[in-house]
Amino acid sequence: MKIAILSAADVAGLYTATLMERGHEITIGPFGHAPTAVDGMIEDGIEGVLILSDNDENLDEIAARFTRATGRPIWRNLTEIPR
Repeated sequence: MKIAILSAADVAGLYTATLMERGHEITIGPFGHAPTAVDGMIEDGIEGVLILSDNDENLDEIAARFTRATGRPIWRNLTEIPR
């Protein structure tokens, strides 16, 4: 599964390693302005989004737009992601 990790802080490393061990392909963002970011994630074939931030309006907006546009999942916890 191709997963985008959205993180305002530099905490994505551990999550990236764990998800790659599970066989997932990972892309790390934020990816810029929400509409452009969502278009890029759709073009890249992202199948789900993991948000590693609390109360970051830009990341929440990107994730919400992504879900509305694709119907694909958003996760806020590593344990929610299928293996």
